[in-house]
Amino acid sequence: MRVLLNCDRFPYPLHNGQNLRIYHYVRELRDRHEFDLVCYGDRPPPEPLRGLFRDIWWTPRPIASSESFWCRVFHPLDPERMAVPSNEMAREIHARLRSGVYDLLWMSGWDTVINLPREKNLPFLCDAVDDGVLENWNALRASADIHSALISFKRVLHNVTFERRFFAPADCALFVSERDASVFHRVCRKTPVEVIQNGVDSEYFRPLGGSEDARCIVFEGSMSFLPNIDAAMFLATEILPRVREVLPDVTLTIVGRDPVAEVRNLKSDRVRVTGFVDDVRPYLDAAALFVCPMRRGAGIKNKVLQAWSMGKAVVASPLATGGLEVGDGKNVVIRKGAGALAAAVVELIRNEPQRRRIGLAARQTILEHYTWRTKALQLENLMMRLCRYPTHKVRHAVT
Repeated sequence: MRVLLNCDRFPYPLHNGQNLRIYHYVRELRDRHEFDLVCYGDRPPPEPLRGLFRDIWWTPRPIASSESFWCRVFHPLDPERMAVPSNEMAREIHARLRSGVYDLLWMSGWDTVINLPREKNLPFLCDAVDDGVLENWNALRASADIHSALISFKRVLHNVTFERRFFAPADCALFVSERDASVFHRVCRKTPVEVIQNGVDSEYFRPLGGSEDARCIVFEGSMSFLPNIDAAMFLATEILPRVREVLPDVTLTIVGRDPVAEVRNLKSDRVRVTGFVDDVRPYLDAAALFVCPMRRGAGIKNKVLQAWSMGKAVVASPLATGGLEVGDGKNVVIRKGAGALAAAVVELIRNEPQRRRIGLAARQTILEHYTWRTKALQLENLMMRLCRYPTHKVRHAVT
């Protein structure tokens, strides 16, 4: 099977969920199928990608032009205003689709779907990952004032029009969680929907065997991403003070690149903000707990999978564990609200045997359900069904 992959960036380095998905899927499947990449980029492809793809074509990301006042007034929900088209990419994709050499078009991300022709002439897999309607609906519910609520409500409506215009024509829309898929199905009822949860590199993210600081809790993620910013602020200003009322020696480490000013300003003798680190594993390994109090966003939280894979006990909000194989009190502790989350943190810090039991169960959950090998085979089966591709044509047997 030969696949044309279209996405909005080079899927490397592995700093976000979309890059992780594409990189590991292609790495697992490249021995049996061929993948060509068409994407945005402002420099030559990173070296680790050259061995994954048969061919890589890239063009600079287009720059958005300023919109007129009347355009914003009379076309506030125009779906084509959500992404900037690229004539260069549109021509390249059109030429490749007309060549007849591909079995499947795989689009991942949102920014390039606007460049796809209406008539694609081959199966189209829309890998949306997360649902934008759900993400903005969660932001609406978490809004602190009427102004931010109105902005989020408009974004909900805008995402509805975008999904109906660009995602609905797909032969299949792919999401990382059942909740995201369910919301999309309400918006685009005629489009087939599938769910393949994210995986994790269980060999890379494994317990390091270092000493654990029972006084330290950790949170990790890109600190320029609004849901992560909100979770970090919530953890540092509302949960941690409640924990320290009972256990005054507990400290918080916030790990992640590009921290915005409000996150940097959390630094104190009880809160450490690292900024970018080459390797998050030592920080996860040294902490007693991973705390993930997400209140916004959508999809699967890769940060939870990574902590699980390293055998860490996780205290999380319901939103942080949506779509995962969870058992409250077995492989994770799920609580809602600052008081309940703080109480769970205190309980697990005080109870080392329970903490270790939950961490071991979390690691086992990864090995049974969330390796990239397992997830890649699920994607392969989906692609082959879309192409009606006979299994005997796969060059090497699936194991």
